[in-house]
Amino acid sequence: MGKVVEFPRAPRTVKPLWRNELGEVLRGERLAQERILTEVAATAGVSPQYLSEIERGRKEPSSEVLGSVAGALGLELVEVVHRVAAALEARRELERHEAARRERLEREVSFAFRADLPAGHPALELDAVLDLDAALDLGGAKAAGDATIAAPPGGVYLLVA
Repeated sequence: MGKVVEFPRAPRTVKPLWRNELGEVLRGERLAQERILTEVAATAGVSPQYLSEIERGRKEPSSEVLGSVAGALGLELVEVVHRVAAALEARRELERHEAARRERLEREVSFAFRADLPAGHPALELDAVLDLDAALDLGGAKAAGDATIAAPPGGVYLLVA
């Protein structure tokens, strides 16, 4: 019989949608102008319900409707497009930064303990603890093999793998 091999599932990331960012840009501009939805909808020639759905990212307006709404807000269509693109780019950069931070955290700290633990404490007997007397430098961090032992103020020492 064959062997069943399970593939690890990739974490699902939700990609931002154009219509969601567009809605946030339009709503943000409307609120910045301190205007109500019905006023902007009437000026644009669309129903308040439809404009509300656009602002909430539920509907994707045609280019004609988008141009009318942008005009009602005193914006050029190209300006709205640039704002949406900038918002999507900012979100992408934030996601990259968060992914890098998560990766660093996963591999960074592997062990932490207080330096003033009494002799014989179980934490001091772990294989992960290197010869602290030889590796520890109270003035900062010192390399010990493939790990670094950091000594921040306050007596907490970190073994960073």
